Amino acid sequence: MTSPESPVATATAFLAPLAAMVLPEIRLALGQLRHEKGVFTAEWLAVRPLPTAEATQRGQTIALADGAGFTRTTSGEGAARGHRERPRTRVYESLHVRSDSWLSLATLQLAGLVRRDVVCTAYESHAGDLNLGVHDDVWTGVVVQISGAKCWRVWPRAHGSPEEIRMEAGDVMVLPHGMKHEVSTPETPGHSLHLVFAATNRPIDPRPEAFSPSAS
Repeated sequence: MTSPESPVATATAFLAPLAAMVLPEIRLALGQLRHEKGVFTAEWLAVRPLPTAEATQRGQTIALADGAGFTRTTSGEGAARGHRERPRTRVYESLHVRSDSWLSLATLQLAGLVRRDVVCTAYESHAGDLNLGVHDDVWTGVVVQISGAKCWRVWPRAHGSPEEIRMEAGDVMVLPHGMKHEVSTPETPGHSLHLVFAATNRPIDPRPEAFSPSAS
């Protein structure tokens, strides 16, 4: 029997609540902003290990991000020093391939469900940290708030008024590609950690020959 603490069990339990919410938005290309509160409990998320902060694995890149761009390092101490010098959002990049955690398995399972390449990234920030400013992305983002809180201003209509969304631990949001948005970390509780599963426009090749030895 699989242990409840195994990476496979954690990945499966994590992905199960997302499927009904994510699949219609991505597979049917509905392009609709969707925010669901309490998809997970904060207590459940709090005990799931993440390869961030002091738990980063060898070779993990950490980007310090703001409107001026990204400054990358593979040193946790370097990231901490850079944050002290210029407080910015810390971005733990490509966790699906740079760690052997349950996140790798969850990302792989999600990619199989949506039939697209999916990239997993974690964003960590404190109140007052600089961020990327108003921007849009070329992927559909599945955002999971892990701890703390994040305030989002999202423009569902390019020339309309923004919608204000506060993400708390356990909330999930589907942010369609190309939808303009801006984020900030509120003073209370003063910190934020969230995951983004970026569903790209690169389809997974469904042809059987794509997986045969002769295709390599």
